[in-house]
Amino acid sequence: MTREEMFVFIDAILEQASVPDVLARLTEQRLATVRFGQNRITQNMDTFERRLRLTLGDGERQAVYSTHRIDMDAIPGILDSAMEMLETASPDPEYMPPVPAGQVYPIVEKWDAETAEAKPDSRTGAVAAVIETAERNDMEASGITGVSIDRTALGTSTGNLGFQRSASAFLRLTMDRGKGSSYRSVNSIAWRDLPIDKTIEEVAQEAEADMDQVDLEPGSYKLILEPQAVADLVPYIAWSLNARQADEGLTVFTGRQGEKVTGDLFTVSSIVNGILKGDPFNEEGLAAEDAVWIENGVLINQPCQRYWADKTDRKPLFIPGTLAIEGGEGSTADLINRVEGRALLFRRFWYIRFVDQKELSLTGMTRDGVFFVENGKIVHPVKDFRWNWKPLDLFSKIEIRGSAVRKGQVSVPPMVISEKVLG
Repeated sequence: MTREEMFVFIDAILEQASVPDVLARLTEQRLATVRFGQNRITQNMDTFERRLRLTLGDGERQAVYSTHRIDMDAIPGILDSAMEMLETASPDPEYMPPVPAGQVYPIVEKWDAETAEAKPDSRTGAVAAVIETAERNDMEASGITGVSIDRTALGTSTGNLGFQRSASAFLRLTMDRGKGSSYRSVNSIAWRDLPIDKTIEEVAQEAEADMDQVDLEPGSYKLILEPQAVADLVPYIAWSLNARQADEGLTVFTGRQGEKVTGDLFTVSSIVNGILKGDPFNEEGLAAEDAVWIENGVLINQPCQRYWADKTDRKPLFIPGTLAIEGGEGSTADLINRVEGRALLFRRFWYIRFVDQKELSLTGMTRDGVFFVENGKIVHPVKDFRWNWKPLDLFSKIEIRGSAVRKGQVSVPPMVISEKVLG
């Protein structure tokens, strides 16, 4: 559907609804992917979904109704079904009407028409190149590549209308030779901008370098985190930032607004129209805003839902689908060259779990490459091991930051962390 066709349908819903509070959200999503494993394609799929999510409210109660039937003749039946749900709903003590009129939605350009029309041969061709490289190097490759296309139209009974469309291309790739492996995830708005050949060759070389691992020798090491390793930790900080959970004493940020929570070299922000584009509005139709969450280690803002914002006299605020950790200059290789003494290089973390959410302490495993570094040179790979760390403590000890790069919906730099006792 075009933008205009989606708005016509949304307007018809709003006009025919018989209750004062209405939120209609119409979405389209196409996901075309090729999965591969053990050097063969295991799945080639191209799916499309169109869905209406309709929220009706009478000032005390609320009902949410979803349907895949999107045509003008279906609207009376959709509204009847939603009203039946509303009439049997219990009063909601946290009821909120639709967002106020006058929302100003930022214009966010994250669309690429060529990517939206990408043919299967571009995806299968990329996988063929992966498999050819893996077989040539006596390795096994696995992963997924594809494109995601999204369109969203939203309208409220208070008079707001919003539209966004986005395109995303991605490749996630693992290669291994038994004990040695490497992984890379690359994303872009446009398929043509994915560094496919470069990524394939780098992952193959890194997997080869990860062979002949030795046990970690206990001692003090500086930590060198590749961007992927940083990106693996960032979501746990983002989840813990929630204002309500903090006010209720459930997170490490309780009572710490305006206080130092980590080191000077750690700044986290969401810039809707930054290098990594965000979303112009959330599911309620609240307009997105740029926000600095942590600035030079100080907790500045916290995401706050509308009900809790109203209750605590705050401004409602949300993470608009993008986070950026401020970086410096240089690649991971540049940072390695600058490190004196002993260090460990980490490519990636996985199997991460909370140990204690109130302390933001985590446990997890290393994966796809840990390397012993001495005086700026990689010496040998190290066997994977379990770790128990607090991300805020790690990011309180940043010595060097490299240039930030995109990893999914976050922009993160490689980092050097001051010495930590391991083993």
